[in-house]
Amino acid sequence: MITLQLEIDISEDRRLTIQLPENCQTGKHQVVVVLNPEDTSVEKASTELEKSEAFQAFLESVAERKEVYQRLADA
Repeated sequence: MITLQLEIDISEDRRLTIQLPENCQTGKHQVVVVLNPEDTSVEKASTELEKSEAFQAFLESVAERKEVYQRLADA
């Protein structure tokens, strides 16, 4: 199995052309195409998560627990 991650532009006619590497054998293959629209991008989700009050509260609770565990380990 060969995994390729490419950034490509999709043309007005909705056609997609990909040049495969030399190590790809000719013949029939199963191909999966996953489209990642910008509004569901990891970067945007990550930014929105970082701005979330709930996520900030979670981070603070993790930091507090870490301090408690460290104190217990030092005792």
